[in-house]
Amino acid sequence: MTYSRRVVLIVSLVATTGLTLVLGVTDPAPPLSYPTRFFVWNLMLACIPVFFAAGFAVVRRRIWLIPLGLGWLAFLPNAPYLLTDLVHLGGGVGSWRHVMQYGVAAWTGVTLGVVSMHLVRRRIEREFGAVTGWIAVVVSVGLCAIGVVIGRFQRWNSWDLLTHPDAVAASTFDWVRSPLAYVQPTGVALAVGAFFGLAYLTLWSLWPSPEPARV
Repeated sequence: MTYSRRVVLIVSLVATTGLTLVLGVTDPAPPLSYPTRFFVWNLMLACIPVFFAAGFAVVRRRIWLIPLGLGWLAFLPNAPYLLTDLVHLGGGVGSWRHVMQYGVAAWTGVTLGVVSMHLVRRRIEREFGAVTGWIAVVVSVGLCAIGVVIGRFQRWNSWDLLTHPDAVAASTFDWVRSPLAYVQPTGVALAVGAFFGLAYLTLWSLWPSPEPARV
């Protein structure tokens, strides 16, 4: 990616994040079921995987790829999670504003997630080859979809992976073992995973081709 393209990308990400924050904090009547402070908090969480991915992309020593990669993967579901915040939309005179607010937030979240995944895939390709890079993408999208379900339906967050790992694993395995018994979470996981994966493929097709990677 050229320097000018990189600058445009960074400015665009900052601008859409800023627009989302402005729409949130200036909302005169946010949905009662979803106060603005939680909306802003979720947006900030969606930004965290980008910083982990940036570190993953530029760090020199391979040993740091493990903690940075795990940190990125742990916080990645917070990006497409913003799609599910649309559940808080309600009717009313100001509904058009809330649709714009949550729509921009969903777009920002998905874009942040896609950019962070691109940075991670590029680094993995440089180190281990193109096939490994795409395997990482597929696995990450699947785990990300599971992470969204953990957050939306089981009400765990990324921090709980450190503070309550046993409880998170137990509730997640209970769903994974019987996905058809939990139709709604399974449907959301499939929809989010498909959308996030397709969003990545769409934007990946628009990025300029990098230098040839090892296969």
